[in-house]
Amino acid sequence: MVNNPTFKREDCLILIVDDDRTMRNLLKIAMEEEGYRAIEAKNGQQCLEEYHRHQPDIVLLDAIMPEMDGFTCCQKLRSLNNNHYLPILMITALDDQDSIDQAFMAGATDYITKPIFWSVLSQRVHHLLLTCQALRELTLLKSHLVKQQQWQRLAHQITHQWQPSLKLKSLFQDCLEQLRKQLDAERMGIHRMDGKLIAESIASGYPSVKTLEWEKMTLLDRYRATYEQGETIRLDFSQELKLCNEDLAPLEQLGLKHLTLIPLMVKKDIWGILWIHHCSSDYHWETWEIDCLIHLRDLLAVSSKIVE
Repeated sequence: MVNNPTFKREDCLILIVDDDRTMRNLLKIAMEEEGYRAIEAKNGQQCLEEYHRHQPDIVLLDAIMPEMDGFTCCQKLRSLNNNHYLPILMITALDDQDSIDQAFMAGATDYITKPIFWSVLSQRVHHLLLTCQALRELTLLKSHLVKQQQWQRLAHQITHQWQPSLKLKSLFQDCLEQLRKQLDAERMGIHRMDGKLIAESIASGYPSVKTLEWEKMTLLDRYRATYEQGETIRLDFSQELKLCNEDLAPLEQLGLKHLTLIPLMVKKDIWGILWIHHCSSDYHWETWEIDCLIHLRDLLAVSSKIVE
């Protein structure tokens, strides 16, 4: 058995799909004895419902069921978004080549026949979960690498655009356009401390903040002391905040889920505030990404004094 310190069985949820109650119970007991959590579905339709409700880590799927057989159910599971690596283990009495081919054509990850050898099943499940975890981690690492390269290119571009003849607005506008797309944000902008909106980048279909008072939009009264420390502020409106406070009310019309506020410091003085709006989706900042953003913030702040 492969030893992976990040793999914890108690964190893994198994969806067991079989129209035979006895078989479901046996599979559930076997998996729980191995340390996994398990839920059940008695047919293909219920399987799809339970998948959407619980997002299991692996599906043990019987091939022969009434109404919607396992092959059809497997196809439907595999067609869903963001589950390319979902392990689907077909469990069935069918052991002919055509049935095996059909299972893999439907999207099954592996195939095991009845009667079940429980030790074999245990090893298959463990191997599939480890493989799935490894593939997801590899995909995440590739994504991080691409993002880090994008950050480096953006920082390099800003550094090489420091020219006395370049207008500050043009520098910031170009930077924001690229950064907003990189962060999947709907709206980004920079307000100077005199209230002037230096630059703003907005996704199609989203309103500008030009009609809002900049002190309220940047929550200046609430977070002035935090800004003066050069600290980044991240607010989660979807979970932590209720838009009932008077100073937060003006932001309600922006439909925010996440708000990020970053002071642009020149020496120990606040030159401006960079704000990032995520409206349509949750955005989870990685630690290294915050570090890159702070580095980019410092470049923008310094460039503001060089270019002006």
